[in-house]
This record gives sequence, C-alpha cells and structure tokens, in this order.
Amino acid sequence: MMNRTVIRARMIAALLFMLAGLLTLWQSRGLRFGTLNHIQAGFFPVVFGGLLTVLSILMLAGLLLTLRRGRAADRETNGHEPVFSRGSLAILGVFILFVVLTHGFGFLLSSFITLWAIGYLLGLRSWRLMMLALFTTASIWLIFDWWLGIYLPPGVWI
Repeated sequence: MMNRTVIRARMIAALLFMLAGLLTLWQSRGLRFGTLNHIQAGFFPVVFGGLLTVLSILMLAGLLLTLRRGRAADRETNGHEPVFSRGSLAILGVFILFVVLTHGFGFLLSSFITLWAIGYLLGLRSWRLMMLALFTTASIWLIFDWWLGIYLPPGVWI
C-alpha cells in the first residue's frame, strides 16, 4: 500500500518523463524517420520520445487509478518518506564519471564501467554483474556499430 507522498513523488516523476518525451518528439519533428532497412536520423528520437511519453501516460493512469480506488494510505512514516540522497548522489556521480570517461576512453569501455558501477551501487556483487555489464555493452556494440552502422565514439586515448 502506497501512501500519498509516494504517489505524489511518482506523479511528479511521470510528468517530468512525459515532458522529456514530448520535448524529444518536438525536437525531432524535422528529422527524417526512414525505415527499418534504412534508418534515418529521426528514427531513434521519435521511437524514444514516443515510448517515454506513452509509458509516462500509463504510469500516470495507474497512479490515478490507485488514488481513485482509495488504496493510498493517509498515514505518514515520521511525517515524511525516507529520502536516500546518498544513493542518488552516488548514481549521479557515476553518470558524471561516464561523461568524463567517454571523452577519454570511448563509449564502449565507459559503458561497461558505468554499468558495473551502477550494479555495484545497487548491491550486485557476484560474477553476474560482470556478465550483465559485458553482455549489455556487447549488445550495444552489435546493435549500433555492427547492425546499424552508427559508429560509437572511440575516445581520445583509444
């Protein structure tokens, strides 16, 4: 059972994601879409913006149904929901590290390190984390570099 504070926070997040999706769609309005065999510059922004918008609308609808059905509890835990700012700052730091590493070491190595770091911060400590980061990075390379012919940034030092 979610309380009203959690529902409000999730609604704000859904609205922000919907705004980002709509902004992405608006910014990509002049780009050519292409086909699956010949993807143009507008393909990924339109697909991403559309998915982000649709998923945000579905999330908002689910939250509104939860409120309407009265499943939201009016109780508060010590007046507020716990906020884990330390974890949020750590994830933000990992993304800043990704940007810095991408410039020097390229997209693929930076993606692997970033995926591993986020998994580690989330509590994954086994060999599965290494395999997840490796297979995700390999999938990104196969899809973009090999299949679509979109070359990923190599980095200054590599």
